[in-house]
Parts: sequence; C-alpha cells; structure tokens
Amino acid sequence: MTTVLNHHGVSVFCISKDTVAQAAAHKARDGLPFSLWCDPDLRVIGAMGLLHHKAIQFTTFTILGVPLGFPSGSKTMAIPTTLLIDEKGIVRWIDQADDYRLRGDEARIEAALGRAFGVPPAGDGA
Repeated sequence: MTTVLNHHGVSVFCISKDTVAQAAAHKARDGLPFSLWCDPDLRVIGAMGLLHHKAIQFTTFTILGVPLGFPSGSKTMAIPTTLLIDEKGIVRWIDQADDYRLRGDEARIEAALGRAFGVPPAGDGA
C-alpha cells in the first residue's frame, strides 16, 4: 500500500487523542512510516465532527501481577475515520468504522484512490 501511495505522491497523516509520548511509543512499536499528529484535547477531531462520546472507560489495576479492569464510565474519543483529501483540500472519500477497533481496509482505500485520483490498483504496474 505504501508503494502505491508514494508512487502517486499521496501523504498519510494520522491524528488521534494520544499525547506526543504515546504517539511516539506507538510509532516505534508498530514501525509506522507516516506522521502521527496529536490532539489530546480533541479540538481538531471535534471540529471535524469525529467525536465518539460513549466509549467505555476502564479502570485498571493489578492483583498478584495480573492486570485486571472493569468498566467505570464513558469517555470521549475519536471515531476511526479515513479521509482522502485532494491537493485543493476537497474531501474526495470518507470511510468511517462502526467499531472503534476497526481501521481502514487496504483494498477499499486502494479502490477509493482509483476512483478519486485515477490510481491503478497495486499490482497493475503503477
């Protein structure tokens, strides 16, 4: 996927409510090749209308070295969303998950690139 994106000059940016330290740890842990932007106060995410207000918050603790948790309320977080935005700032495609644990599917993103920007699917010699 990264090859298709790079070949056509597509940049990937991710924004989350993570702190800078959390984002750096996530990037290092998963070897992410793109920029992670931090919005811990949810200002940008909220301005984009991407707030999920009823995410379950867990209180965690450890007993005898075993981490345990129980639901202790709700919290606000970002709705997982993939946007394709062209060089003029026009949103060309939106993919939004119903389940916060799911992220954009590579095949759907490649198909959307093709429709929005005329990018052939990977493996077509692009």
